[in-house]
Amino acid sequence: MNSTSGKKAIRGFTLIEVLVAVLILATGATGVAAMQLHALRAARESGLQSDALQLAADLSELVRIYGDAELFDYDAAGDTAPSALSACTGRACEFAAWKQRMRNVLPRPRAVLCRDSAPASGDALRWTCDGATPAPLVIKIGWSSADTAPGQGIASPSLVLAAEH
Repeated sequence: MNSTSGKKAIRGFTLIEVLVAVLILATGATGVAAMQLHALRAARESGLQSDALQLAADLSELVRIYGDAELFDYDAAGDTAPSALSACTGRACEFAAWKQRMRNVLPRPRAVLCRDSAPASGDALRWTCDGATPAPLVIKIGWSSADTAPGQGIASPSLVLAAEH
């Protein structure tokens, strides 16, 4: 027996040490979950960018095929019902089919086909077009992100592509 104390030495962890360890693990797990969520959002945005680029290339091809393209500013948020494509033919049908594909692929999309000599103002892309005669024909496409409220418009285009120069 120990002459200094009649008690045995107890080995193990105290409750405080266990709580601190659990807190550190929980903080780490929360960080991992946040990084995973950010990666998923980035992957979704990348997929939308790819889809928008393909739509812009398709519209550019329509402009090339039909020559003098009809200029438009199309916002799917104001378009409640898709038009019937079975009854249409030719150029109007092709553009209507393109708009329907855009509605199916992008969340609340907007597209502008116009002549614009300066599609960007500083570092930001803009929806407005100057309509200048020597300006290139440009395709501007944007969509609502997950952060955008349903009634809120799309702040700026996400993609601008020159259809001709």
